[in-house]
Amino acid sequence: MRFRFAGLCLALAIFQVQASERWIFDSRISVTGPPVDAVYHHLEGSGRKHIAVTGESVAVVWEDNRSRDPQIYATLKSLTRETFPTALLVSSGSEAYEPAIDAISGNRFVLAFEQDASVFARILTAKGLAEPARLSRAAASHVSIAGFDDRVFASWREQNNSGWFIKIAALRITKANRIVVESLQSVEAGGLETPVLFPAIAVNNAGICVAWEDRRAGHTRLLVSHARDAGKSFTEPQFLNEFFSNRNQYDRGSGVTRVSLASFAQDEILAAWMDKRRGGKGYGIFAALGADAGENFGPNEKVHGEEGDTQPHYNPATAGNQAGDFVIAWDDFRRGDSDIWISAHNPDLEWSLDYAPPVASGDGEQSHPSIALDEQGNLHLVWIERAQPDGPSRLWYSPGRTRQ
Repeated sequence: MRFRFAGLCLALAIFQVQASERWIFDSRISVTGPPVDAVYHHLEGSGRKHIAVTGESVAVVWEDNRSRDPQIYATLKSLTRETFPTALLVSSGSEAYEPAIDAISGNRFVLAFEQDASVFARILTAKGLAEPARLSRAAASHVSIAGFDDRVFASWREQNNSGWFIKIAALRITKANRIVVESLQSVEAGGLETPVLFPAIAVNNAGICVAWEDRRAGHTRLLVSHARDAGKSFTEPQFLNEFFSNRNQYDRGSGVTRVSLASFAQDEILAAWMDKRRGGKGYGIFAALGADAGENFGPNEKVHGEEGDTQPHYNPATAGNQAGDFVIAWDDFRRGDSDIWISAHNPDLEWSLDYAPPVASGDGEQSHPSIALDEQGNLHLVWIERAQPDGPSRLWYSPGRTRQ
């Protein structure tokens, strides 16, 4: 079974330098403007996909409560422009939550979000927003989105009288930028009595991969399933996280939550999540690499370095590109305040030393990163900043440019 691939060696060799030597981060750019009392921004969508980049533009999507009730907002700027334009209101219901975004061809972005217990999607371009399309048929939430060339797929959780389901939709984008649901299926035919949470989806040449939190075993495990194409049957769900217990025979294993997926190279998948297998030290960041669009995953790997071993870590986000680059970001308090940290992978050193970009660390609380890699290997980073832990928030963006 292959999990390290000869075809990736040249691309991955770039990561033999440490992450701090890989990128030079530009000065940060405000996405949302100065903090406003009692306004809070959230980057909490399934898989933490809140930023996406094309060859011409970068776009960010989030949830905030500026109009009292939570709604979804997005903004898009040219890569050469120094400021983001005024945010667009994406949602139109009484409440909306947990958006996701990905890039597609033609300098376009596809947004997905929960609104009034249904899941919707719509296209964002430099000219504005196209009409939204409802994707779900019953009570639904926790949507994730993935674009690959001109193909778009969405995953979410849905509940009806038969139980809980993970739903997968293949979406077609018309010339007028309208979204049409071409196929809709469940990962498993039978509904579950126990909830499924935060499914994340990734797509590449080898098929579709979806991972989620599952409680059918009486405790939370991460499950993963794969299909070779839209409308094809998904494989029987397999465990993604390794069972780990260091207490007693009654222990049901370490807690896990918030899996994130990213496609890299032509057919590989990166998965990362929060995992409490370190006992009383809180969550660590763990990862696994999957061959053939996640049909087979390798062993679990601890991502953060020894410096962070005594601290809990939160909010992992993943990114990859077709050139073969992949990276993980998260936040932790090892320096007293919360900072953003990143780690990249290489075939010799495994995960690089943890690196806190200066633009996203230091005074105040820097948390909830979301990342995207362009095909040149530049790392685009967005995050939440608060002066105090309970204070109002704002969003910042910075591109990390590859060193020449």
